[in-house]
Amino acid sequence: MVSARRLGLVSALGTLIVSSATGVTSNSDLWSKFESLRQSPSTLHQEFEVTRHVDTAYHGQATNYHIAVDIAQGLWREQAIGGGGDLTRLYDGHDLLTFESEGAEYTRTKQKRNSDEALPQPYGTKLDWGKSKEVQRLPCGFSTKEHTCVIVEAPLKPSVRLGVGSRTTRMTEGTARVLIDMETGIWLECRTVELIEGSMSGYRLDLTYKVKHMSYGASADAAVFKLPNGLKEVKELPRWNEARIKKQLAGRVAPELQVTDIQGKAISLAELKGKTVLLDFWTTWCPPCQADAPSISKLNQKYGDKNLAIVGISVDEEREIVEKYLKKHPDSYPVVLSSENQMPRPYQIGVFPTYLIISPDGTLMTAEEGDKGFVKLRKELQKAGLEAE
Repeated sequence: MVSARRLGLVSALGTLIVSSATGVTSNSDLWSKFESLRQSPSTLHQEFEVTRHVDTAYHGQATNYHIAVDIAQGLWREQAIGGGGDLTRLYDGHDLLTFESEGAEYTRTKQKRNSDEALPQPYGTKLDWGKSKEVQRLPCGFSTKEHTCVIVEAPLKPSVRLGVGSRTTRMTEGTARVLIDMETGIWLECRTVELIEGSMSGYRLDLTYKVKHMSYGASADAAVFKLPNGLKEVKELPRWNEARIKKQLAGRVAPELQVTDIQGKAISLAELKGKTVLLDFWTTWCPPCQADAPSISKLNQKYGDKNLAIVGISVDEEREIVEKYLKKHPDSYPVVLSSENQMPRPYQIGVFPTYLIISPDGTLMTAEEGDKGFVKLRKELQKAGLEAE
């Protein structure tokens, strides 16, 4: 059993500059050591703190979350920690299975024969190992037996990613630095900087993984690498809708939401406590959304300075499209672009408009779909704590 403690590891990776490389190490040997470790009957368990920073031409936005990774006998599991409705990915030796922690369904992705299966993050980072270089060697900082670590720098292989609604992005250029235990091949930190291009705009993505807890050597628990009982296989995991939100989330504390609006202002549900919150999920091409917009603006004009906070969330549309729309149909409340923010699973809505109402104490009260009239919406807002005149 080995535990990792936080020493100079936090600042060890430094700035990503390819020209700073000072030597060459046998990175194929490092990878072979890791491969041997993950094929062994003992479990490697790691918990990473992840920082995700997106810089567009207009603003920067940072989010933090945690993941837990378990690896043994060629199997692995990657699970979000503390994220409401976030995804778990599981490789069972044949296929990649994806499901939500409290969901009832899962998807299956077939892995190509005679090729490496997908790996959990950060090990799934597509480094070009043939062009990698050693930057520095230093103590790993373990609290028990000390190991030597190496910082390796390498370019990333360009890739194309398919997003929601067939929206694709391309990673055109990227660099990674990884802090690796030379005795085991285990990664302790990984930082990548990528340039991403969309159909109309691009951004810079900076991801950092820092191990916070780690152990290896314990016997593998077969249950960790099995799909939970009772899940139904589907082609695609459903987005959250009114019925599902009411069934699984209503009456509970609303999952945290930390986003940046189209003007670059940070918004979080934690900071909106004390007010009734109305989240309005919409798109520019949705006629009911357009019909509801004037009434939403009137609500904001009447109560926005008092005890109501309205946040509009434009779903899966790029900035240029939304800005053009807002010039003709301006909103009096902040608008968030889901295309520029990391949206937790419960806020990945697929029916428009959808309204989520959150009480002043942070409880998610209800969800309403479509154009059902504002008499009902007003009543739900009052139930949530809106003090109407």
